Amino acid sequence: MSKHQKTTSELQLERTPLAEFKTGFSNDQVANYRANYNLPTLLAGGDESVWFSMRASEVLDTAVLPRRAPYMPLAESINPNIGQIKAQTKNFGNISLDDFLAKPESYAAGFIVVHKGDVVFEKYPGMNPTDNHIWMSTAKPWTSLAVDILIDEGKINTQKTVKDYIPDFANTEWADVKIIDVLDMTPGMNSEENDETRADPDSIAIRSFLAEFNMPYQGQHETLPDVLKDARSMRPAGTKFEYGSPTTQMLVLLVESVSNQPFSEFIDQHVWSKVGAEGPLMFHLSPGGVAIAHGVISSQLRDLARFGMLYTPSWKKTATAQVVSDEVVERIRSGVRSKQFYLDGYDGATFVSRLNDDSMISNSRQWDAVWPDGDFWKSGIQTQGLYVSPDKDLVIAFYSTNVPDDSLHRFLRPIATSETFSQ
Repeated sequence: MSKHQKTTSELQLERTPLAEFKTGFSNDQVANYRANYNLPTLLAGGDESVWFSMRASEVLDTAVLPRRAPYMPLAESINPNIGQIKAQTKNFGNISLDDFLAKPESYAAGFIVVHKGDVVFEKYPGMNPTDNHIWMSTAKPWTSLAVDILIDEGKINTQKTVKDYIPDFANTEWADVKIIDVLDMTPGMNSEENDETRADPDSIAIRSFLAEFNMPYQGQHETLPDVLKDARSMRPAGTKFEYGSPTTQMLVLLVESVSNQPFSEFIDQHVWSKVGAEGPLMFHLSPGGVAIAHGVISSQLRDLARFGMLYTPSWKKTATAQVVSDEVVERIRSGVRSKQFYLDGYDGATFVSRLNDDSMISNSRQWDAVWPDGDFWKSGIQTQGLYVSPDKDLVIAFYSTNVPDDSLHRFLRPIATSETFSQ
């Protein structure tokens, strides 16, 4: 991305109702999207972003994790009352979920609610149920889960440092950062990702994205590990919440170093091979073969929900073995820092606004928010989301391609705290 290229916020978006893409893309559309394949356009949330979200495997090298376990169909017990739950949206006032999803301007693709292992709400206004869709940053908990599996196996201690597990980074400024601070987005490095760093063509965040998408930086192609090695310490680790996708990618390298497996192979062996999924899970790869696990993962919507189910008592309805231990859930819930610590970070206030809710405690282990009731949530940059309530045995998941209006997140807490799920 050169100095003269437009930033995401400067682009004038072309928006087509998502429903029109249910039948696919024309030759002319694909040719146009490929001609405009650049980072600001992909991040902006226009038609090019929709195409990339639905066709990432046609653009990037991809590790395809097939369903290896017997198919485990999800029972359906649709509750129309869920669609009547209201939220205060950014552009349409206080309206019901049904009404919001019905608006073409919402750019909602799919929305699903699973309770006690049964699908109780499911609508696809902008995609087909069998379509694969990008998760964006909703994918980040895959990295913390992988680390937690290695913790359960006694192979990682979160109080040890990056240099203890990734020898290749021993001479970088990541070396003395504790693993817990990488997990919790508090590394003290200039790896933060937010509106400001996404507007800076020289930031570690932008350089990482360029390397991942095989795009040049200042005329040269960089590798993702080399970009991460170039990151600099800005403050002592553990002193500030600084959300960043490059930080998540350090967890990918950690898992690969400890397990001696590509990240996608590790997930296939330890998790996905045990899930009776709808279809494949696709990890899209950088040119060097590193899984872009901070966000560039694709699956059907029901399989995003199945990932959430692994954290609930209903894991038995989607997997042949418990892959998320009770201890993993407890670490997420008990690992939160203070509310003020959360709000002092750039993205703490961003997440409060996104949800229109400030009752959470803090972030934890790649999840964007954890509440006092033990629920937790992860969001994606173009309004994708996953909400998990282990105690209520409830999962909410959705896909969308909407950057300026992320109001879909505002339905999550009203749904989870509604009388429908009070027992």
